[in-house]
Amino acid sequence: MKNIKKLAAAAVSFALAAASASCTPAIGGGTRNALTIDGVDVPAGMYIFYTLQAYNDAVSTLTGDDGTAPELKDVKTAHIDNIDAEDWIQNKAEEYCRAIISVEKEFDAMGGELTQEELDQAEQTAAYYYNQNSLYEENGVSIETVERIARNSYMEQEVFKHYYGFDSEFGCSEDELKDYFDDNFARVKYISISLNDDEGNALDDDEVRNRRKKAEEYVKRINAKSGEMDKMWEMDKCSDEYNEYLESLKPETESEDAEGTDTDSDVSFNLDGLEEAVTTTAAEETTTTTTETTTTDPYANERLVQKTTTTEAADIQVGEVTTTAEESDSDKDSRNFSDYVFGKLKLNNAEIYEYNDSTIYVILRGDLRERMTEDDYWSEDYITQIQQLRYYEDYVELLEDKANSLSGERNQSAFKRYAPFKLVLEDKSATT
Repeated sequence: MKNIKKLAAAAVSFALAAASASCTPAIGGGTRNALTIDGVDVPAGMYIFYTLQAYNDAVSTLTGDDGTAPELKDVKTAHIDNIDAEDWIQNKAEEYCRAIISVEKEFDAMGGELTQEELDQAEQTAAYYYNQNSLYEENGVSIETVERIARNSYMEQEVFKHYYGFDSEFGCSEDELKDYFDDNFARVKYISISLNDDEGNALDDDEVRNRRKKAEEYVKRINAKSGEMDKMWEMDKCSDEYNEYLESLKPETESEDAEGTDTDSDVSFNLDGLEEAVTTTAAEETTTTTTETTTTDPYANERLVQKTTTTEAADIQVGEVTTTAEESDSDKDSRNFSDYVFGKLKLNNAEIYEYNDSTIYVILRGDLRERMTEDDYWSEDYITQIQQLRYYEDYVELLEDKANSLSGERNQSAFKRYAPFKLVLEDKSATT
């Protein structure tokens, strides 16, 4: 399940470089604490942890459009947001420290207490990443510091529930959240029918007519059924038949090699994938081949499709030249599909949809509310994920405002001693 981790917890990406042979002097008395935030001392180890994270952020920011990351020497001399890279990294590290202290204060103020399971999981997570990245030890970061940061992740989730749970200060009612879910997601089944061959070449006119005829026959068969579940079952049967037809067109050896494999569909939807994480990124879907449709799970071949917002051309500033980024053909196809599903496709009525010049779909949309039950799409985990999806940006802004409102004072001796480019920042062994 995806957790809200934009600030304190999100910063704990643990995506630091591997170990180096160098060492940083142990944290000493006058520099034991790097910051004091609203009366709370921030240990130098935590500040160093987030300095390493901020350095990674700087590298990511400076990475070119071709994916080429800058070398350490280039980062040292770089300017980000019109300030020296060193100052930028230190400012970013302080922001991360502010965020984690802010979450701890919010958690304490609401009387929060982590469960033993959460404490154990935080300890295990910290131990795993600490052992994976010896840069922590190389730079004087203790395992206890990483454990504290890992615990903050669970605190942040509880703070989210406090502010955005049902009927909380900024949250909504259960009925309102169901409306949001129903408005922004659709459960569909579909059959992808390509009008191209396996090499991407257009099929001859006779085969195109044949495949369109099959699509029309499938729609008639599905709509002839009376209930939603019967239509869903019939969609599965038609899908199996179509896959068997495709297999029959292949040479015998090719068909044997392909048996038991999956075939990529021709479309990328803006899918939710709530079983794993609520996302807004496009994900490729797959269709099954000759494997028989299960008779025990009527939802096995369903997909959750997330509504795609209208995409407008964006202006991108490169130096002194402004260019307009046009919407790609694939993005336009996905947006048009979303508009169709949420604006035109009726519930429980199979239709043919012309996705693009090379693909058509037989598609059926079911009633999402039928699956909003406590053991299905309305379990506690689903509810939390949908709340996070709805209020994610608001929550990030809330945390930022609270973190920025805290007073802070830097220990200049610590900032000088643990300046970014005095730390071990990259894996020297990887370059030898």
